[in-house]
Amino acid sequence: MTQTPYSDSSGFRSDPLPIWLWRLGFGALIGQFSLLLTTIDEQSGLLRRASVPYFFVNGKMYALAAPDDPWYRDALANPLATLQSAYGTQSVSVRRVTDHQELIDAFTHLRHNRPATAAIYLAQAGVQHFPDDLIAAAPRLHLVTFEPTAAQTPPPLAADLSWLTALAILFLGWLLRSRARRKSRRRAKLQLR
Repeated sequence: MTQTPYSDSSGFRSDPLPIWLWRLGFGALIGQFSLLLTTIDEQSGLLRRASVPYFFVNGKMYALAAPDDPWYRDALANPLATLQSAYGTQSVSVRRVTDHQELIDAFTHLRHNRPATAAIYLAQAGVQHFPDDLIAAAPRLHLVTFEPTAAQTPPPLAADLSWLTALAILFLGWLLRSRARRKSRRRAKLQLR
């Protein structure tokens, strides 16, 4: 089992918080750092969602995976997926990057912009000398990119709980207002004494 900088010790990104934040209407904020990928489970055929950190290289979106990440296995079995990020919702085909030049470009960018992530991931793949060892380590590098498609993909996750966010904001406003009223009443009572 390979652990990536993006997975926990079991290799499964089990953190439900980003998905709840998407449902609460914070997709534009969460989508700056992590995309929400909706895939079809390879065994059950049910919809599966995962929050996956991503990065851009030359206008293309990429993500790192571990070979045993459920979202990655699902995407390899059925590459049609729905991607949601701060840049909107897209129907995509998930493709594992195998082209040597594309791998070099992506990892060069990653080493420059996220050196700790790149160092951990490349060390786990057995890359001692970059870029010389990269081609030999290519079968152990699980880098994917997302290509737009016109094919039908799973439905995106709706912000179906955004009303709770609005309700929380209203409640917070009421709470702050009532607190301010109480303070002003106390001041008025103290001035009358």
